[in-house]
Amino acid sequence: MKFSKYHIATDELSEVDMKNKRIIFSTRSSTSILVEEELYQKAITNDFSGMNKKIFNTLVEKEFIIPVDENEFNYVISTNKEARDKVNFLSMTIQPTANCQLGCHYCGQTHSKDTANENVINKYVERIENVFSKNEVYNGLSITWYGGEPLMGYSSIIKASKKMIEVCKVRNFTYISNMITNGLSLKPKLFEQLVRECNITDYQITLDGTSESHDTRRITKKGEPTFDLIMKNIVDVTSTETYSNYKCNISIRVNIDKTNYQYVDPLIELIKELGLQDKISIYFAPITDFGGNDAGKESLSLDFFAQKEIEWLFKCYEYKIRINNILPQRSYSVCMVQNKNDEVWDAYGNIYACWEFPYSEYAKGDSLIGNLFDTEETYNKNATLRNWDDVLDSGKTWCKTCNHLPVCGGGCPKLWHEGTPACPTFKSNYKDRLLLDYFIKKNEKK
Repeated sequence: MKFSKYHIATDELSEVDMKNKRIIFSTRSSTSILVEEELYQKAITNDFSGMNKKIFNTLVEKEFIIPVDENEFNYVISTNKEARDKVNFLSMTIQPTANCQLGCHYCGQTHSKDTANENVINKYVERIENVFSKNEVYNGLSITWYGGEPLMGYSSIIKASKKMIEVCKVRNFTYISNMITNGLSLKPKLFEQLVRECNITDYQITLDGTSESHDTRRITKKGEPTFDLIMKNIVDVTSTETYSNYKCNISIRVNIDKTNYQYVDPLIELIKELGLQDKISIYFAPITDFGGNDAGKESLSLDFFAQKEIEWLFKCYEYKIRINNILPQRSYSVCMVQNKNDEVWDAYGNIYACWEFPYSEYAKGDSLIGNLFDTEETYNKNATLRNWDDVLDSGKTWCKTCNHLPVCGGGCPKLWHEGTPACPTFKSNYKDRLLLDYFIKKNEKK
């Protein structure tokens, strides 16, 4: 047996009153364990003599200790493929309109007033039925509504949703749906219709700090501010009975660079002040380039962002604001590009493997899989990014030798394709995250 290379660990924890101990984390199983320092030092040299049998068995079960002849990279990749082959939900992303009210500087899309018509909607449904008929593994459908701004095409969403829900009903399949929206049009009346008629229960809305920051960045194409309108919609929507009865969630995404990171703390404080802490969740994302648009020119360094992120996560914990996982989960697919049947469709029926492709410089050429109005035989099976497994295996990225691979999956394939790889912040702040997670769990047990 040997100690897995796919592990990370804190330093020895004397500084936090846990002398001769450290926390280890298996990226293969997403498990953290507090261990004695002596045990760890022996384990990393593959010396398991004298180790308590129960502890040894636990370390084997959680994949810290593995067979000595195992090629770990090959094991992780093959396990990922096996897991993907067993996925029983078909996941499609639909961008029903190329329209958007906003003119965000970091957006890589070209907007127009085009929206999916009845013929395109019927092709969405036809494609889903075709995939279901050829793959017995499925028993559910998951739809993500994206844009442009999807609510600029809300009538198409309602029409398409009803048709897709009926497809699932006939097959006795589960249907779930979520939406990524700027929130500007998400009034309570429309929200109630989306939930009750379209089963859209999860929403991602972006707020780039408080109004002082947000309204210099996420403004309308006419230059008008949007923060107060969006925040009012969030407050109003989360106060409805539908929001609680249907167990809805709004996840607030904060896009961050050098020009606005100072406004994240005030946003967290405002969320608490408005009483939203038990109604929404929040996460933080660095701004990166979009297809060479230089949007990331003001990006924070990974280490600085990671340091600030720990502060924000701890503040959210103190304020009881829901946050996404402190520790990353095992990733069997980095994103939809690795799932052969998962696709993105735009308002014209074009098919892509990545939801950042439509309405952008990637909207044609090798990035285009095909069009729903054409026969499947004409589709490009080797569209851009679909070869992500081969890229990982080739060693063209450093992912093959990185001990974060099982939870990272290699990061964003599109960014690697553009030559601007973006490792997750966890890679820089995992020691602090492990400690934060440990103390949260410890306090929850009291």
